[in-house]
Amino acid sequence: MSMTVETDLGRSPLSRLTNESRNLLSSLLNTKKILPCICPDQIKRHRDWRGVASLANISSEIAANIKEYNDKTGRVLDLWIQRSDGTSTVAKLLEILQWIDRYDVHDDLLELARNNQLLAQPVNGVQIHGGVPHVTGDNEEDLITFEDKQFGTPQHYHAFVLYAEEDSNFVKNELLTRMRNEGFRMCIEEDLLPGHNTRFAAVARLLTERCRKIILIFSPDFHVSPAIRFYTNLAQADGIVKRELKLLPIELVPTVLPANLRHYFCLKYSTELSNICNFWVKLQMSLESKELPRLHSTSSAHSAINITEITEQAIDAPPSKDYLALPSVPRTSSSLTGLDSINVDYRSRIQTHDTKSLSPSSEKKKKNGYFTNIFNKLKGKKHKKAIMLPN
Repeated sequence: MSMTVETDLGRSPLSRLTNESRNLLSSLLNTKKILPCICPDQIKRHRDWRGVASLANISSEIAANIKEYNDKTGRVLDLWIQRSDGTSTVAKLLEILQWIDRYDVHDDLLELARNNQLLAQPVNGVQIHGGVPHVTGDNEEDLITFEDKQFGTPQHYHAFVLYAEEDSNFVKNELLTRMRNEGFRMCIEEDLLPGHNTRFAAVARLLTERCRKIILIFSPDFHVSPAIRFYTNLAQADGIVKRELKLLPIELVPTVLPANLRHYFCLKYSTELSNICNFWVKLQMSLESKELPRLHSTSSAHSAINITEITEQAIDAPPSKDYLALPSVPRTSSSLTGLDSINVDYRSRIQTHDTKSLSPSSEKKKKNGYFTNIFNKLKGKKHKKAIMLPN
């Protein structure tokens, strides 16, 4: 990487970080590190998002609220960027990572920079000076939302919410508040910059290019507006073309749905305490993005599975005799001259309880007992004959 490229990289604001760069920072810095490090200013700091917040001059009161967010690192970056004091640059972030002894994250960011994946390309006609975007050209059509103009690049969102005006209280006070506090980036039609030639074109670009999900708040007033019907059909067609689960319907009030939406599974909102907690958990899980490993990739962590076909010959073949413990039976021969050549000692393999296994003392006792029995039998016969004699 040349010196000019490194200088341009260092001056780039953090608002130009790509989604891949932010996901990398969040995955590595959100996890708490137990052991702190001593920074060059001789102050102990945490080696995670808390150390970044401390060196980015984010107050402890605000840092305490960051703990409630799922993406804590993303929240730190957003607060740092919104301050617009000129310090939220890539060079400052790399310096902070070195201070808190996170050279692993530092090197990963440089690797993304080498692959041109660290920063998003600026919008045509937009120049960034000191972290503040300035529009200089005529291509303002790429700046659709207020955040686009604030950060100077097109922003992407987890979801765009379509709802009827009668349901705005639920959307603004409950849904948007809860999801944004959890770190999700939500967008509604009120977030659009004024001055577009037609709002249909601007919203259509958001739905098809920059929003991962389209949340539909079903109620009896949902399909009254022709604009909502147009946006719903557009999002449905875009999901079919891209083969994505684009729509995320929420049934706020039981209602009869149009034929093209009746087959969608809906999250049902309930005011009961046991069901409402489950509702927000399911909504949060639906908005989260999980990248599954590709089994056909060469870098997959899954081991390849080799399936070997068993042929008919292998099935019909006799079983192997390697597992037998006994020796093979010698073949019979017409002559008996080869019997001495057999070196198999069957007596050592077969244990019997014959007389040869007895000790010499036991053999002697056995012989003595044999003669004693004979003598007793003869003696008994003589006694019987004596009894049979008449007086």
